[in-house]
Amino acid sequence: MEKKLLLIGGVFLGLLLIGGGVFLWRQEKTEKVVGRPDVPEQQQRGPLVTPPPAEETVYETFTTTDGWFSFEYPTAWIRADIKNLESILPRDFIDKYELTMPLILYDPRGAQISCSVYHFAQGQDLNAVMDAFKADLVAMGQPYNEVSRQMVGDVLQVDSTVTVSGTTINVRDLLFLAAGELKETVYDISFTAPQSFWDANRSIFDHLQDSAQLSR
Repeated sequence: MEKKLLLIGGVFLGLLLIGGGVFLWRQEKTEKVVGRPDVPEQQQRGPLVTPPPAEETVYETFTTTDGWFSFEYPTAWIRADIKNLESILPRDFIDKYELTMPLILYDPRGAQISCSVYHFAQGQDLNAVMDAFKADLVAMGQPYNEVSRQMVGDVLQVDSTVTVSGTTINVRDLLFLAAGELKETVYDISFTAPQSFWDANRSIFDHLQDSAQLSR
């Protein structure tokens, strides 16, 4: 079932944080599962569900288990249950940041929303955190194109693109920093969609961005 989820929606489920580089790490294994890597996945699998128009979208609140971070997400989107993060990410990357991924959502057209939680040594700011992610991607041989990076209030907003099989993917990461007694906790919401579908999802992404709250 996990492999099936990784393939639905043009295999964009693998586009997690860090500008889609994680997807590229997984792509080779994914193509071996798909019988026809030369044919776009969206042509191999038809949409399972058609989400309602953005203006009719119903939202529900998601809160992390520690209770510090919350945001609203579209209830019509499909929730993925990834039992083993090693199926999509390197083990040393997971261990390095004590990474958990409590929520991954997608629609059949290839858009995705994910929430990731990382832990860093004290004293790191969000720009240092993003620089660390970029260095990890370079080390994995998966660089990407960072288009812009800016602080929006206390949130670091990073817009990136990555090209997969000739398709340009837009990625927006929102990073939130919560200081802890031993480590800093970083919450990331990542929005991902093919560039051709980005505007169709913009109001949903904007709603999530506006609703996100850090209580610590």
